[in-house]
Amino acid sequence: MAFKNTENRIASKVVNGDETVSYYRSIHEVITHDGMNLIMIRKTPVHREAIAPVMLVHGLGQNRYSWTLSKRSFENYLIANGYETFNIELRGHGLSRANGSIYPETFETYLTADMPAFVDAISKLTGGRKIFYIGHSLGGSIAYCVGAQLQDRLAGIISIGGPFNMARGNILLKAIAHTGVLLGKLYPLPNRQPDVFYIDAIGLAAALGLKVLDHHWYRIPLQVWHPESMERDILSERILKGFDRTSFNVVKFFFQWGARGKFVSSDGKTNFEDQIRNLTIPILFVNGDRDLAVTEAAVREAFEKAGSKDKTFKVFGGEKGDLHWGHIDLILGRHAPKVTWPYMLEWMNRRVS
Repeated sequence: MAFKNTENRIASKVVNGDETVSYYRSIHEVITHDGMNLIMIRKTPVHREAIAPVMLVHGLGQNRYSWTLSKRSFENYLIANGYETFNIELRGHGLSRANGSIYPETFETYLTADMPAFVDAISKLTGGRKIFYIGHSLGGSIAYCVGAQLQDRLAGIISIGGPFNMARGNILLKAIAHTGVLLGKLYPLPNRQPDVFYIDAIGLAAALGLKVLDHHWYRIPLQVWHPESMERDILSERILKGFDRTSFNVVKFFFQWGARGKFVSSDGKTNFEDQIRNLTIPILFVNGDRDLAVTEAAVREAFEKAGSKDKTFKVFGGEKGDLHWGHIDLILGRHAPKVTWPYMLEWMNRRVS
């Protein structure tokens, strides 16, 4: 399947429930310096000038559905409130994979090729306007690594569950990381390893087991949402559409990251702590109080080391009754439209240049 830049077409889609928004929608092909043809979807408000552009960056083995589903859409909420969105898909994911891009060789490929290309393209399309960067999970972590290099074109960063110290606070994830590293060392054919890690297959299995995984008695700390925090049909759509494939090497990087307890490059030569210390633009760190995939402890170090004077660490939980938050429900949970969305919107509104 090949994609070309498309003209603006008016569409009307759901924000949440019965609320809808109309916008111009276009698809853009972005070519990286190493020749990958990546895809981003641009949505622009109808009948008003956009307040600012927003780049949406998904997480590990995820895609554009991290932000928008058929019955609930944080992306469409931003448009309804005057922002212009650019929903990007990293190489090997979603429409970028369908457009022929291969899986990344290393985690650093995202940093040196994909992100500069997307920011350049958005800057050109918006006349150089400052961009808000919103990243979920690995998308937030990527901002820690490249934010300082790109911050002259960024208005601010929102990291939603973006780990800095992977697996900290989750003993089971830490054990899995160590096991993964050990198995990698014992694997007899290092040059014959798979290219792809099928997170979409994990999503399919999870969708089939929601009666167990989404029950409030479930206690194994591996699911990426707080039980019963999302309507079952919305949760199922998020898992089946939003869980994607990724590079086997990137998953190996995650194991190494979690096992060593430090955020350094694949070859161990670059400490990403240096990059985050050079961040000077506003940054908001968002976490769920029951996020087992990326705990508060896994993010707090990023907050403490970020060089920005304007930085905020917001942990959602306990807003009313027994309301709690996990990982993906921070964006598309049943209470997100009333709790997390307005908070992030107001944070951006106060920092529009």
